[in-house]
Amino acid sequence: MSPVTGLSTRNLLIALCATLGTATYAFTWNSVGVALPYMQGAFSATTDQITWVMVAFVIGSAVMTASVGWLSGRFGRRRIFMLALAGYSAASIGCGLATSLEQEVFWRFLQGSFGAALIPVGQAIAVNAFPPDRHGQASSFWALGFVCASVIAPTIGGLLIESYGWPWIYFVNVPVGLGVLVAVYFLVPDSERSDKPLDWIGFTSLILGVGALQLMLARGERLDWFSSTEIVIEAVVAASGLWVFAMHTLTGKDPFIDRALFGKRNYLLGLLFIFAAGGMLFLPLLLLPLLMQQIGGYPAMEIGYVMLPRGLGSAIGLILLARLRDRIDPRPILLVGLLLTAYSAWNMSGWTVEVRAEDVAFATFIQGLATGAVWAPINTLALSKLDKRLENQGYAFFDLFFDVGSAVGTTAVVGLHARYSQINQAILNEAITPLGGHTVAPALDERWSLEELEGLAALQQELTRQATMIAYNNSFLTVMAVMLCLIPPILLFRFRGRGALGRG
Repeated sequence: MSPVTGLSTRNLLIALCATLGTATYAFTWNSVGVALPYMQGAFSATTDQITWVMVAFVIGSAVMTASVGWLSGRFGRRRIFMLALAGYSAASIGCGLATSLEQEVFWRFLQGSFGAALIPVGQAIAVNAFPPDRHGQASSFWALGFVCASVIAPTIGGLLIESYGWPWIYFVNVPVGLGVLVAVYFLVPDSERSDKPLDWIGFTSLILGVGALQLMLARGERLDWFSSTEIVIEAVVAASGLWVFAMHTLTGKDPFIDRALFGKRNYLLGLLFIFAAGGMLFLPLLLLPLLMQQIGGYPAMEIGYVMLPRGLGSAIGLILLARLRDRIDPRPILLVGLLLTAYSAWNMSGWTVEVRAEDVAFATFIQGLATGAVWAPINTLALSKLDKRLENQGYAFFDLFFDVGSAVGTTAVVGLHARYSQINQAILNEAITPLGGHTVAPALDERWSLEELEGLAALQQELTRQATMIAYNNSFLTVMAVMLCLIPPILLFRFRGRGALGRG
């Protein structure tokens, strides 16, 4: 075995800058949810209206992610990353200073548009700062910052909101973003540029298709899906745009996305894998806070603290993987990550309404370990040693598949959760009759008396709580099933030792 190449201080600082730039994106994305109730009051908005704060960011990010590969190739990674940092910081200030919902939505769209480059370009810069035989280690280092920022965001966001107000979840990113911007200017070398012209057919069709799809997924549940004319129109635009993009990519002379990418076996498998796993890996970050609030009545701050073990688990997992570097086959590690995720989901599927904080903390810790054990190996298998001319497009398209997969997975599971909640409540209601033994203990008979309005109300509230908990159990079982189904495709990935990965 050849010796592992050493790292200079400059290499480490470049990777750190790229990681911190990406972390600002992850922090804002995961802390805004905590601030939505406060924004709703500040802007006097309805629940349907305030969701546009999230939708605008998703649409802006999705639309621009599709073009990041071409922009990076044409103008260089360094310039695009600096532009993204500057624009993201300026848009964050605008978000914090907004005095109306319309202004907030506008600045959130710009924030998502500028921030789109921070993940794929940041990852490309971090990985290329390390020698080729340590790209797996670089992926783990970068993922550590991204995942940990995602996990601590709700807790730090809650503290900032309580102490200074909701605008500070935006303002806190500005000094970090500007500091990284200056460091990138002095440290990061520019990448090679291409003079490839913009393929307007591929570019336009991809942006329209992805943008319409994300808007449909974000609005579908609230508008009752295809009973809404808006959703039907968005579905037609999404399907048409993606079909034109796919056909043009396969047959066009110089398509927007280089066809050579899809000839890489590991890369193509990685796209399918990250699409399926994307929503499942981070879905508990959405479901668990809701479960603890709806079922357990936990306050926001305590929920944040209970979620912190996930960050600890992610940090431990990614640090261990970084120490392994690229010396071992990543496929067994990926298998362990999937099994850990499936085990955690199976464990959560057995929770009752009496779930304890320590149960949630343990489950999130296991999820953190699993996330590191899935994220780093799949990045290594799919992205390691792509041809230099394909790297910009490869990273951006990989991130786009992760975003779309996350949106599809989240929408599907949340939709199933809402449906099962209704079904479960109807089944439980049918079991409660004046002639049936609906309770066990006499004390509960008095509390849930069918002859008193207060008792009926208390009983209905408890039935709703139990039905919702069963729906959460079913959601976690869905996560487990998807993760187990991803185990056989691991065998299709190729690995021939260090230095041979990613060419097949």
